[in-house]
Amino acid sequence: MKKILFPTDFSERANRALKQAVAIAESFNSKIIIHHAHSRPVHTGDGSGQMETLRLKAEHSIDKEFKKLFDQNKELRNVEHEFHKQLGVSIENIVEVSKMENIDLIIMATKGASGLGELWGTKTARIVKSVDIPVLVIPDNTSLADINTVGLICDYSKEANYHSLDFLLAVAEKLKLNIDTITLNRNEKVMTENEKAYRQLVRKKLEPVPTSFHVVFSENINEGIIDYSKKNNIGLIAMMPKSYSFMERLFHESLTEKMAFSSPLPLLVLK
Repeated sequence: MKKILFPTDFSERANRALKQAVAIAESFNSKIIIHHAHSRPVHTGDGSGQMETLRLKAEHSIDKEFKKLFDQNKELRNVEHEFHKQLGVSIENIVEVSKMENIDLIIMATKGASGLGELWGTKTARIVKSVDIPVLVIPDNTSLADINTVGLICDYSKEANYHSLDFLLAVAEKLKLNIDTITLNRNEKVMTENEKAYRQLVRKKLEPVPTSFHVVFSENINEGIIDYSKKNNIGLIAMMPKSYSFMERLFHESLTEKMAFSSPLPLLVLK
């Protein structure tokens, strides 16, 4: 993991998530690019000189925010970092920068409670769909510190990209994490031979780290994941989605409410 991209809007939520992103960069000796997309200044005059003045003023304001972030995050002195500002729509910018800079991981802050469902359906989902690298989503008031176990949601579908498990394995080995592989509503009796073969593939790939396999039964897929995670001290959910429609169905408002009330969970979308 050589490069991490962290988009920020300079909100308190993003500032809190940045501290965790910097800690990850330090653990992996990664470079972190802190990126801000800004819109074109609005003016009522006709002169190009006035427009240029407004543009410079806006960029100066962004630079002041970057300096504030540096002053507030002393840990940035311990990692290679770069502040990056760009004119345009944030979603398009994030996708473009991730390709140009050969980014290995995008870390994003999201709102908790009522905000995550809305954001998941728009900005976050669009970014996840548009990039071919892992994305770590950090809800507000969530901590990545002291995580011991990652819950990997896996249905052993043939459409899943099992090569993406290599990234999860690298993270688990580096941070000394256990992996709890969770299958929803699919016991041995209803699994096909192909699904059993893919399960064996997962077992083989994850052999280097302590891994357990569990089946969770729940009428509500969202509640099943969150309740199981809370009962088993899972601090991070990892997903290997077989389709984006599955992911969008999983993250609707009811899950948001579950995540928000006492133990919100970060989400790692593997690619």
